[in-house]
Amino acid sequence: MSDGSVASGTGVSAREAEVLAALGEHLTNAEIAARLFISVRTVESHVSSLLRKLQVSDRRALAAAAANPRPAPSAVALPLPSPLTSFVGREAERAELATAIAAHRLVTAVGPGGVGKTRLALSVVTEVAGRYADGAWYTDLVPVTDPAMVGSAIAAALGLGERQGRSSEDTVLGWLAPRETLLVLDNCEHLLDGLPVLLERLMAGSPRLSVLVTSRARLLVPFEWVFPLPGLSTEAADGGPGDAVELFFTRAAAAGSPLGPGDTARVAGICRGLDGMALAIELTAARVPSLGLDGIETGLADRMNLLTGGRGRRPGRAGPARRPEPPGRPRGCVRDPLPRPGDHPPVRREPAGRP
Repeated sequence: MSDGSVASGTGVSAREAEVLAALGEHLTNAEIAARLFISVRTVESHVSSLLRKLQVSDRRALAAAAANPRPAPSAVALPLPSPLTSFVGREAERAELATAIAAHRLVTAVGPGGVGKTRLALSVVTEVAGRYADGAWYTDLVPVTDPAMVGSAIAAALGLGERQGRSSEDTVLGWLAPRETLLVLDNCEHLLDGLPVLLERLMAGSPRLSVLVTSRARLLVPFEWVFPLPGLSTEAADGGPGDAVELFFTRAAAAGSPLGPGDTARVAGICRGLDGMALAIELTAARVPSLGLDGIETGLADRMNLLTGGRGRRPGRAGPARRPEPPGRPRGCVRDPLPRPGDHPPVRREPAGRP
């Protein structure tokens, strides 16, 4: 995941852009540090990064680059995670969420864990980021356990370093205030005590800021637009296979076990048993090669074991062969693995129920 970039095509962060502008004024590292309220060592780190990213050899070349910036590409460089699998379905939800983001400054996509909030948000943000002059910026809040540290996490995602005498929240607000941006805050449900207060402050001080939040629970603030995300459908409006079935088929094929049209009804039943949860469907489809549809249907009674268990085997298939007992050892004998001198001989345990 990128920690923030500007639409320059070179991956220059917002803080590095400020350092570059100061270099264009021929300021020293100490003068840059004093202007930006950062340490000289941090300035040196940014200068080294700029030399590498802009592929120039010295400060004079950096100053020239600041005076003659390269044209920005038409597309916005997004600091977003790159999904490892294709996005399947949710056409209606994608359109509705994009419309909500355009109409409301704070949108919260709400749904249970595993329903697909993050994947939907990333898919939509990729499409709408071009509407914002200063891009879309993503912050994953899973690692953040203290609501007081949300500001620091956002600052890191924006590429903003520490500033002496200023809090992270002040630094973030100072950067956002003059810009037109979309801020994506992912997985916020464990930070609801402090997040609404921070968002109210950021949005009040940044008139062109929009925020998309994903959470298992709404923020409970009056300026929030809630976008509930249900499980994937098993049947389309026209009576054909729904998004859940399409996702199952796609992931099963990727696992090496493509299914046919004759399996549609069974797969729909499996997806209903998984409540249409996207993550559960993906995990289950990945086990088709080892369990088959028969084994998966049987395992739905114990869903947790089905989703998290080891490599299964098809019903009726024999388990691994038991290692034979060493010669001379009676069956059922239990021996301490490290016998000690003076131990009694191993005791034979009779099977339960035998007199």
